[in-house]
Amino acid sequence: MRIGLFTEAYFPIISGVSISVRTLKHELTKLGHTVYVITNDHEHAEAEDNVLRLGGYRLPMKGLREYRIGKVTRKKVREVGALKLDLVHCHTEFTMGRLGRRVARKYNLPVVHTYHTMYEDYVHFVSRTLALPLRFASKIFSRSFANSADLVVFPTIKVKRTFEKYGFTKPSYIVPTGIYLERFRKINFDKRNLTDIRHQLGLLPEDFVCLFLGRLSREKSIDDLIEQFAKIDEEQVKLVLVGGGPDKDAFAERAKRLKIPHRVKFTGMIDPTEVGKYYQIADLFVNFSVTETQGLTYIEALASGVPLLVKYDDNLEGVVENGYNGFTFRKNEEFVGLFERIFDNPILLSQLTSNANKAIQKYSAATYAKKMNELYLTLFPQEGEVR
Repeated sequence: MRIGLFTEAYFPIISGVSISVRTLKHELTKLGHTVYVITNDHEHAEAEDNVLRLGGYRLPMKGLREYRIGKVTRKKVREVGALKLDLVHCHTEFTMGRLGRRVARKYNLPVVHTYHTMYEDYVHFVSRTLALPLRFASKIFSRSFANSADLVVFPTIKVKRTFEKYGFTKPSYIVPTGIYLERFRKINFDKRNLTDIRHQLGLLPEDFVCLFLGRLSREKSIDDLIEQFAKIDEEQVKLVLVGGGPDKDAFAERAKRLKIPHRVKFTGMIDPTEVGKYYQIADLFVNFSVTETQGLTYIEALASGVPLLVKYDDNLEGVVENGYNGFTFRKNEEFVGLFERIFDNPILLSQLTSNANKAIQKYSAATYAKKMNELYLTLFPQEGEVR
């Protein structure tokens, strides 16, 4: 089968969607398919087989400047048509998604749509003053695009429930995005290399490391994390924030105002191939965000053998088992008490760590592609059937 994956977010943009699309491309190829990524051009993009880049303009909004967006034109439809696709899989509702839909209509192809991002949580990047009408518009827009697809996929039950609140009633499926679990196993890392990273961050051998990994942006509730972390009265406990983003400087200033800049470490943007090393220097993964559609970093942390202490959200159902591989909290004020419970009990911490990477095989990259392949096949009639 010749499959086209249409996305606005793709490397060099580092995001959950970029990682999901590349993983799906690689794993579907292993299953014998010919897979193309159709995306916007980017001045920092590196050459990659079967990636078609079709122009693109930089967005003016501060928090979205790494993204590119383009127009849907007849020329682009023809260029994609030359790939002779059998199936269109959209990973965005915007220009690349609309391009995929146009291609499907012209060539009578089935359309699969994966809804990755709940845009109502990101409208502040466009306009703070128009946040309410933009949230309403994003719901209508997202529902309308999903209704135009032959098959809709959500990464978690949280996203499915949210979409049902939007008024979406068509049949849909839950398929978690997969990751390469083996890349995060402790046995794959050189201890000397990890020691060097700790030294570069100014961490002492006895320091206990709380790790956040992701986009440093306000919707991730990093302000709340820093505020609660400041209440931990232990000098040897450090918070390492891995990643870049539009609000990094504001978070650094927040740490200064709370008089803990020496305990909060910022790494800046890290190459995806190096990310696994940072999980290995951590004792605990922490996160206050409730805007994740799936939260691949939670799975990566568990695969790395790092237990979780994170704010509860529906997307964590089946991921965090309280007292087994970590803990969730519903109120920010519960964070410090749970942290102290773990920190003051080495036996509990050891048990959580030991259990962290168990029962997560369902999130493997291979499983992800196999499930998507099964869904693709339902869109093609068997002999004698009419689609």
